[in-house]
Amino acid sequence: MKKQTIKKNYTSVPADFTKAINEKKEFHILFHVFSSDTETVLTKIIHRYLEVYDILYMKNTMISIVKEIVNNAVKANLKRLYFRVKGLDIFSPEDYEKGMASFKIESYQTKDTAIFDKLQKSEFTVKVRFNVTEEHIEIYIINNIPILDGELKKVNARIIRAYEYKDMSEAFEDTLDDTEGAGLGLIMAMMLFKNSGLPASTLAISRNGDETSAAIKIPKRMIKAGTRSRIAKELLDEINDIPSLPDNIKKIQELCLIPEPPIEQIIETIVHDPALTASILKLSNSGSYVTANTISSIHEAVGVIGIKGINTLLVASGVTKIISAKYRKYEILWKRSNKRAFYSRKLALHYNYADITESAFLAGLLADIGSIIFLSIDQHMIQELKKIAGFKGIENSDLLEEISLGISHGSLGAMICERWKFDDALVKAVEFHHRPQLSPKNYKQLIFIVHLAEVFLDIEEHKTRFEIVDDSVLDFFNISKKNNFESLHMTIQKEYA
Repeated sequence: MKKQTIKKNYTSVPADFTKAINEKKEFHILFHVFSSDTETVLTKIIHRYLEVYDILYMKNTMISIVKEIVNNAVKANLKRLYFRVKGLDIFSPEDYEKGMASFKIESYQTKDTAIFDKLQKSEFTVKVRFNVTEEHIEIYIINNIPILDGELKKVNARIIRAYEYKDMSEAFEDTLDDTEGAGLGLIMAMMLFKNSGLPASTLAISRNGDETSAAIKIPKRMIKAGTRSRIAKELLDEINDIPSLPDNIKKIQELCLIPEPPIEQIIETIVHDPALTASILKLSNSGSYVTANTISSIHEAVGVIGIKGINTLLVASGVTKIISAKYRKYEILWKRSNKRAFYSRKLALHYNYADITESAFLAGLLADIGSIIFLSIDQHMIQELKKIAGFKGIENSDLLEEISLGISHGSLGAMICERWKFDDALVKAVEFHHRPQLSPKNYKQLIFIVHLAEVFLDIEEHKTRFEIVDDSVLDFFNISKKNNFESLHMTIQKEYA
């Protein structure tokens, strides 16, 4: 049966935008109306684009801003078409006032889609272009009509004014007008930039011949090197202060790594430490690990989960001990990590990756260790971070962490795993679990598994949806069809429950 081709409402140039992003080449998408499939692909592109430069913490901000500007660009094109259909001259003050009196009502407040159908077939387009320079990553939203002088003056005044508002109430009072109605969205976009520590020059709107261009330029390094080094030192001091894994655990691990491990000696060494014995039994029977029946002794544990499983639980036990002793108040984040560990191990088992099931469990457990460390910083220092980086109103700790340090919590977590002398596979899985496209080839299976586990958790927490999951991840696991994806998710979710 011939596969049905679904017509897209956008054109990508080149067609493979993922390849263009990976090769750091310029590309764009072109469309007439901002349909749901165009919004979905734009969201995917922004995620991939920021992923390459390890600034995914800007994702929600960038998506909000780009969507706002795209909607304004489409609206500007629609306005030109509307005036043409009505036989009005948009450059005439009298006609402009007359047309704007009915434009919003007839175009947006009625259910008649005729004007949008005409726009889809018209010469009016919006292009979203992506480019990289030495200093910036750039996004240009371009519509192929020139902005009117009065509109350009008004927009630029709003951009400048946005950095003067103390809060949104001032924006409500000052920017809503009856004719245009688009001012508040632009102000909110600029306030997002401001709250992220970016200057007003981050967004510039200009007229270039017969085109109108909104240029967004994000520095590859968000804050000055001197400030970043201060923050980095604070975090690195915290990392250096993290205890190593206990000596008894290291000793047992060494025994586990012998080609023919002395099983009785390993068991005897564990049972001589009642606290460690209790911890391993608790972990092996917990919701985060996978066993068919209750395990009541170390002998039984070795028989059921094997030496590799014991080694995994030794590491998990040591890390859990450190976290519970030093970072006890972050129990909720650690609980989420345990769930991710379960999901990761189950996915490895489901796809018959027997050689990496234990690594998947540990990588899932440790994926957010960087966030836990950042949250451990003294609250006074957190306030200082906000001041020196110029942040106002940011309460999202992940966002604050990553803008401040200039790296992701995955990269920070990888540093911690290196301190604990974990193997390279585990280090890379923690580092790239949010950026699977950048996976080193040797560890692609492991990283994609932990990433998919994270996606499942994000869906459960309403942070993402199937339509914007990376296509390469779906293809890798052969779950490109939504029903297959949801079936796998539901199965693992039920097993955890």
